[in-house]
This record gives sequence, C-alpha cells and structure tokens, in this order.
Amino acid sequence: MNDIALDQPREGLPVPRRTNLQPYYQQNAQAAEASAADQFGLVDLIRTFERHRLLVLGLVIVVTLGALVWQLTSPNRYRSTATIQVELIDATGTNQADVLATNKQRITNESKLYRSRNSAQAVVNELGLLDNPDFQLEMGGAPSGDETARMSIAVSTLLNMTSVQSEDASDLIELTAISRSPELAAKIANTFPQAVRDLKRNRDSERRQELLDELGTERDQRMERAVAAAEELAEFRVKNRMLTGAGGAEDLAQINRLASEGASASAAGSGSAAQSAGIARAAGMSSTAGATSAAVQQLQRQEAELSAEHARLSQTYGSGYPELARVESELRSVRTSLIREQEAARRDAQAQADAEAARMREMARAEAARDAARASELQSVVASLTSRAYQNAANTPLLEELERNAVTSAAAVAEIADQITRVQSEKLVEGVTSNIISPAIANGERISPAPLKVTAVAMIGAAILGMMIAFTIELLDDRLRTVAQIRKYFGLPVFGMLPALDGGISAKLRESPVFIEPNSLFSEVARSTYSEIRALRPLSSSQSVLVTSALPGEGKSVTALTVAAAAVAMGKRAVILDLDLRRSGILQQVQQDMNSPELMDVVRGSIDLHALAAPEDHEPKKAKTPSTELVFNNDVDDMLSRFLLLSASQPVAEPAAILSSSRFGQLVEELKARFDLVVVNAPAVLAVRDARSMCDYTDDTILVAKWGDTTIEQFRATLEMLGSGNVAGCVYNHVDYAEHARRKYGDSIQFYFQAADYFEGNVPVKATLRERMMRFFGRKPAAEHATL
Repeated sequence: MNDIALDQPREGLPVPRRTNLQPYYQQNAQAAEASAADQFGLVDLIRTFERHRLLVLGLVIVVTLGALVWQLTSPNRYRSTATIQVELIDATGTNQADVLATNKQRITNESKLYRSRNSAQAVVNELGLLDNPDFQLEMGGAPSGDETARMSIAVSTLLNMTSVQSEDASDLIELTAISRSPELAAKIANTFPQAVRDLKRNRDSERRQELLDELGTERDQRMERAVAAAEELAEFRVKNRMLTGAGGAEDLAQINRLASEGASASAAGSGSAAQSAGIARAAGMSSTAGATSAAVQQLQRQEAELSAEHARLSQTYGSGYPELARVESELRSVRTSLIREQEAARRDAQAQADAEAARMREMARAEAARDAARASELQSVVASLTSRAYQNAANTPLLEELERNAVTSAAAVAEIADQITRVQSEKLVEGVTSNIISPAIANGERISPAPLKVTAVAMIGAAILGMMIAFTIELLDDRLRTVAQIRKYFGLPVFGMLPALDGGISAKLRESPVFIEPNSLFSEVARSTYSEIRALRPLSSSQSVLVTSALPGEGKSVTALTVAAAAVAMGKRAVILDLDLRRSGILQQVQQDMNSPELMDVVRGSIDLHALAAPEDHEPKKAKTPSTELVFNNDVDDMLSRFLLLSASQPVAEPAAILSSSRFGQLVEELKARFDLVVVNAPAVLAVRDARSMCDYTDDTILVAKWGDTTIEQFRATLEMLGSGNVAGCVYNHVDYAEHARRKYGDSIQFYFQAADYFEGNVPVKATLRERMMRFFGRKPAAEHATL
C-alpha cells in the first residue's frame, strides 16, 4: 500500500477530492448509440407486444367473444333510405361565394332539423308509434310512466333508429331509418319531411301570432303615450293662451304688420288734416266769373239776337228809325236784365262753392280723426301683442318640447301601425323547404347482424386498441429498468444489475451468496459490478465509493454490502462506512451479527483504527495463475478477515453534528490507507442532504436504482441534488431477471435463459401465469415480497 498516492491535508485537514468522472451528458459515441436505440422498428413493436401480450390477447379475446355473442343474439335489422332535396337559392348577379355559403348553411340547418327532437316527436305523433307493436320492440317493450316520459323514450329511440347524411356540393339529404320491421323503417323515413314542414309552418304561425301580440301591446302603449302627450300639449296651449304659431315668427310678423298699419293710419291722418286745411284755403280762392244760369243764357241769346238785328237795321236805316229805336230799347232792357241775372248767377255760384268747401273740410276732418283713432288703436294692439309675444317667447321651449313629444308619439303610433299592417298582410313564410324525390321502400335485405364481419372488425380493433394501450403504458411508465434508459436520459454507465433474491439478503454475512455460492448468478453479477466500479480507479490505488439512492428502500445498503463482499471475494480488503445513521437497516443487523465496533467509538477515538484493519502483510490464498490481480478464495473466514463494517447499533438523531465534513474526510483517508475499497453507505439523497457533502470526499459516487420502482424524475432530481459531475454511474438493484428477459428490452439480460446453465444455486425462472397476473394488477408474487 506504500505506492498509493494520497492528497495530503493542509494543516492536518483532508482536502475534498473530486475525480475526473465522465460528463453528465453523453459523449459523441454514447449519443450515437442512444440515437440508434431511440429508433423504433418492427422488432421494438414485437417486443412491446411480448411485454404486454397478456393484456393485448386478453383484450382481443374478451372483445371478440363479446362481439360474437352480441351478433349471435342480436335481432335482424333492415334499412330504408329516403332521398330528400333541399330548396336552394338560385340568384344571379350577386356574389356567388355568398350564395354558396348560404346554400351550404341551408342544407346544414335542414339536416339539423331532421335530427331535432321536435321533428322526431312529430313523427311519433303522426305515425302513432307509441301504440305500434313493432316500435315498442325497438323501445324494449311498452314504456311506462306518464305521457311525457313515454314520449321522451319514444323520441330517443326514434333518433337512435335514424341517421341523416349530406354531401358537400350537393342539395340532397339521405335520411336512413333502421328497424326490425322493413315496413316501419320505410314509413319513418317517408314521414320525416312532411313532419319537418308542418313543424316549421306551425312554428312560423306561432311566431307570427306572438309577433302580432307583441306589436299590438306595443301599439296600445304607444297610443297611450301619444294621447297623453297631445292632451298635455293642448292643456298647455289653453292654459297659456298660445294658439298655433304663438311664440314664434308668426307673432313677430303680426306685430310688424299691425305696426305698419298704425304707421300708415297715422300718416293718413296727417294727410287728411293737411287736406282739410287746403280745402279751406281753396274755397276762398274760387272764382264766379264764369257763373251762369238758364235765365242768363236766355238773356244772352236775346242780346245776341237783338245785337244782330240792331246791326242789320243800322246798316239799312239811320238813327231814329223807330224800328231801330225799338231794337235799341229792347237791347238795353235785355242787357240790363242780363247784368242783373249774371249777378244773381254769380251769387248763387259763390254760395254753392262755399257750401262745397265746407263739406269737403268736414269730410277731411272726419277722415283725419278716423285715421288718428285707427292709428291709436293699432298702437295699443301692437303694444298688447308685443307684451303677449314676450310671454309666448318665455313659454316657447316648453311648448316646443311638448310639441316634439306629441309628434314623436304620433309617429311611433303610425310606425307600429304600419308594421302591424305589414305583418298582417304578409303571407305565411315557410322558409327553406325540402321534398322527397326518392321515397323509401320496404327493403327486405338484412343489414345486421353480420357475425363474421363484426367479429373480424372487433378482433382487429381490439388488437389495435390493445397495442395502443400497451404503447400508452410504455409511454406513461417512467420507471427505470434498462441500461439504455440510464444512458439515454442521463448519459451514465450502468455498472451492474443485481438480481432479486428470494427472501432477500441474510443478516449473517457469511451466508451471503457471494461467499457460499460463488457460481450463482448473483455472485457473478456482484463480482462484475465490483470490477466495473474498480475500473474507475488505477489498480495500484485504493478506492473510496459513496453508495446512495434517490429514496429510502431502494437497496443501497444491500448494494454497498454486495459490492464490498464481491471485493473481499476477489482478494481485496474492504470496509463499509455506514453513515445512514437516522434509521436501522440490514447493515446494523450485519454489524450485530459480526459484533463489529461502534462507528461513534471510532469517531471519538475510543477505538484504534490500526487495530481494526486487516494486517497489511496478510496475503490470501491465490489461484494458480499469478498474472492476475483478482484472486478468489472460498475460505469464508479468510474472506471475512478482510472485511470491516463500521456502523451504529442505534439510530443517531443528528449525524451531521457528530460527524463533521472534516472528520469524515480524515476518516475516509485513514480507511483508504488500510483498505483497498472503502464503501460509504450514505442516506438517500431526496430524503436528506448528507450525501451531497459526502460525495466531495470520496473518489466515486454510485447511484442505486431499484429496478421497476425508481422513476426517471426521481433519478433526475437526485442527480440535480448531487451535481452533474459527481455521479460515476448507476447500479440496478432487485432486478427480476425472468421478467426482464420476458420483456425483451434488447440487452444482454434478454438472453439470460439461454445462458442460465452457467449458473448454480438460486436461478430465476420464467414467471407463471398467476405471477404475471399478480404483477399486472399491481401485486407482487410471494417470492418478491422481501425488499433488498
């Protein structure tokens, strides 16, 4: 052991040791292997079937037999189909895409109507199916209960008997009815279109009447509001004496018109007064020179006649002629009478002129007075109207609001009346219609049962379903079982897969299969596992290995004991340092059987470690081949002399406080100086954090996984806790070799049964049907109840 190179502690303390472990994720070669392993082929399909053939075959048998029995006991059924054409829109000059979409929606809606419960209920009533014996057979007998319950059962039965199919780009609907009676199937298929039309017509009539009732109620309400608004408007006008147009432009126009008339009357009065004065002045300026009368005119004619006779006599006779004298005398008399008559005519003319002037003056004064009075009256009226107009202007906003309310209410009444009239005048709209173009006929060709066909389909479907369930189980099963899983998900090697033992490991180490059955499968795997772990270190150096697991109960203590026993069996000196001190287990039982010293006494220095170690000059009995380093010895006492177990007989409440990291490092180094293999049994990683700090002071960390129990998530969480570079590899514990081989994962254990003759002792055998059934339902066979 002198050639072992150890890191010397600084100032008496050990230096934490980190080994150059392989990376946490796969290297290029491992990635290529994992990629090849991930490829799924026919072989993997067969292996999946082999792993779950009991489930698949059982499902196939059950489903096939069930389908066969169902077909053999099912009554004959017949099918009748009616072809129905839906009325579509055939519009031109519009967007054809919208037309096609509308037509498609029409066909869809029509199909839904044929599948509605109301349509089915109409068919039930139309055909009297509740009392039809053939239909009662379809319902499983005459239904009981009230009318509603019986109708519900009949409608559900009828819907189950019918199916509606339509194709894209086609206006045809196929309605198929299936029944035990071909005649009944044909009647049902042919009755549906008329029932749907009647249903739509009745529904449209009901909706129309409901609409009219709603419109009538709305009309009455609007009429009440309109009458109330009109009465309020009229009451406001009467109360405020506002006729139509009051308070608006009409008031202003009337005031302006009366003001204009008043101004005109005032101007006319002034004119009449001026006219009266002018008439008075004109009367004084009248002339009577030309005044005449009948007497004056008579005398003027006599004067003219006498003057003419005087001129004639004067030319013939001389003055003094009697006739001339007479004429002159009459002429003078006439002229005198003429002057007198003219004076009288002028007096009469003057008097008449004066009288006319007086009359005209009075008339002018009367007109002036009239115009003045009218102008005054108009001014008074204008003033009154102006005052009233201001009052009307103040009431105008409220008046306009009342008028708007009245107009709006009247318009609402007119609108609802027009709508009622329009609805009443419209014809009853039937909507989309569909008609039978190919009625259903009673077809006597049976469509079911078809035992051979259905049984074959059931068998194939059950097989597919079984394989799908098997694949689902494979996908959902995240429990670790194979080397490929560890390599694929975590990039770690698997050092060994320790088989499960009936009854578990004995608490007496000398009864370990590694010692007493060296040619058994368990011993072979144990030695192979140790060899793989030993290959992590140079052969000339001692090795410290930390063994831990994700959770308690996964067999890390047994694995640590088995690896140490394999090392001892191969001629090495091994010590187990049990630091899982919170609970008792197999190691404490082995310690009690071997009467080993207490770990806490060694930690306190009460026991000399040199006295416990196997002597360095002790040499085991070697095999005849001196070239190999690994030697075998069947002397159990000799092998046990190279083995040491340090543990605590009683659980320790706070092991971290008792065994500090510095003391732990020193202890590991001291043990490595005296033993070839130091196996540290650490607590479960996910239970406490002791293993994380311990792995820094050991050469290699081995993670134990319980076959078929530890999950991928648990393993991943454990690696995250320990650190990606601190785990050297994995060891599977409690492996069911027979079940593993049966599952055919494609690894070496698959071929275990072909090589089982090489092993002796307790050899795993193929599981019986009963054991496999127990595993399938989550129970373990009696031989597996003991946990390693």
